[in-house]
Amino acid sequence: MTERQDAAEQLKASLKELNDFKAALDQHAIVATTDPQGKITYVNDKFCAISKYSRQELLGQDHRIINSGHHPKEFMRGLWTTIAQGKVWKGEIQNKAKDGSHYWVDTTIVPFLNENGKPHKYVAIRAEITERKQVEQRLRNSLHEITDLKSALDKHAVVAVTDPNGKITYANDKFCEVSKYSRAELIGRDHRLLNSGFHSEHFMRNLWTTITSGKVWQGEIKNRAKDGSHYWMDATIVPFLNEEGKPYQYVAIRTDITQLKEAQQEILKLNEQLEERVRLRTAQLEAANKELESFSYSVSHDLRAPIRHIHGFVGLLNKSAGAELTPQSQRYLDTIARAAIQMGRLIDALLMFSKMGRAEMRQCKVSLPQLLDETIEALQPEADGRNVVWKKGRLPEVQADPSLLRQVFINLISNALKYTRPRPQAEIEVGCVEENPRETVIYIRDNGVGFAMEHANKLFGVFQRLHSDQEFEGTGVGLANVHRIISRHGGRTWAEGRVDHGATFFFSLPRTNNKAQQ
Repeated sequence: MTERQDAAEQLKASLKELNDFKAALDQHAIVATTDPQGKITYVNDKFCAISKYSRQELLGQDHRIINSGHHPKEFMRGLWTTIAQGKVWKGEIQNKAKDGSHYWVDTTIVPFLNENGKPHKYVAIRAEITERKQVEQRLRNSLHEITDLKSALDKHAVVAVTDPNGKITYANDKFCEVSKYSRAELIGRDHRLLNSGFHSEHFMRNLWTTITSGKVWQGEIKNRAKDGSHYWMDATIVPFLNEEGKPYQYVAIRTDITQLKEAQQEILKLNEQLEERVRLRTAQLEAANKELESFSYSVSHDLRAPIRHIHGFVGLLNKSAGAELTPQSQRYLDTIARAAIQMGRLIDALLMFSKMGRAEMRQCKVSLPQLLDETIEALQPEADGRNVVWKKGRLPEVQADPSLLRQVFINLISNALKYTRPRPQAEIEVGCVEENPRETVIYIRDNGVGFAMEHANKLFGVFQRLHSDQEFEGTGVGLANVHRIISRHGGRTWAEGRVDHGATFFFSLPRTNNKAQQ
């Protein structure tokens, strides 16, 4: 009885210990038991929690209820072949919960054998590893992305890695291709192997000071290949720092810009040649202009005496023989006199035109509102006895030669007064167009006789007139003077008009930062 009682106590203690182990296992792991056919006979709470099935829904089912379809048939066949032979199977399985979500478990399936060595049940102990698998997948994706980026970078750029002492530890194919050194010839060497001698010691010292202090260096470097040829690289050198903030390696990413640099040099050479040709051509044009101006002045000056003689002898002839002349002969003399006067005006205009080209420019700030008022006052005799309406828009302060710009205003406004004579009320407007930030555009608009736009290109030429002397007097030089003055200021001149609907004349001057004034 004593022995039986001791055995019962030992059995009781063993059962308690076994139950404690089972309770501890249930707290830690996902546990399930199946019969030899794979029907579930036991599941713990953790199995229910992770699968989202109740115990009643699981008991009597096989594990196909949680099959995710992720694993191939060969995988599942191998699992069952192993445990059916009485061997332990270990591996990672992706299962599907009741709500359709997937989860991963690290699984150990232990077969329990009967007296004949055949499994009479299977105990599956699992640990959830979903988060770990997700991290692993993210790592794989990141590694794949990094590999793709490295591959793309190697296709595009010249890449090299050096240790803290500048010794090359990696060189990609493009590095070998552009330097004409093999990888074996580059590894273990420093970049002095490629030094072209083009850059100063200060340049190289600044490069190394920058990267050894942990900063990125960017710039253009001229290197020398193995065959002695030179090539240019647009380089970025990135230091990689250790925990102490010190560089443990340098990654240099370069782009071959040899062709670009050669093209830039060619452009510089062409620009120099072009500048020299422009200087030469400018000198030739200036010489030709001076010669032309001198010729114009000489011709105009030399023509004055014959014109004075003609005018004088016509007057003498009128005094001495005027009474004896027939009406027809008198008309001839009057025509000669008028022609001589007109010729004198043309000569004066030509002299003025020549003078405009030779006059020295002295630019300063000019108030256009003040200049307009002074011009209107100077031309008041031409407006006396007429109904003239002046419209003054906003006008700025400009940088120009005051006397030359005054001549522009006088020519354009006197033209407006002249060509509005047929109107019972003349309307003349002067204003500014503020559209282009780089230039100031001034306009003078009138309601006069206008002109046809197909003749607009003739307006600013010397002696180009669209009206006869009988209609409107003039020499055809005033607008040519305007064009020359504005061109010397670096501006433009143009006009718009319609026959019998007025005209608008524009000129531009390089813009200053001054604001418009009333």
